Amino acid sequence: MEDRRTAGAVLGLAGCNAALTMATAVVTWDDGPTPWVAAAATSALVFLVLLRKR
Repeated sequence: MEDRRTAGAVLGLAGCNAALTMATAVVTWDDGPTPWVAAAATSALVFLVLLRKR
């Protein structure tokens, strides 16, 4: 991720993915955790790792 434009695009895409996945996890939370919760946690973790590397 040396090219700043590419890094910014990847970071933006990861952030958007994390936000949408978290929103889906919240909307589908009826009787307890769903697989979307694990997906949201993973997306958030990937976003934080990418944010830290930048």
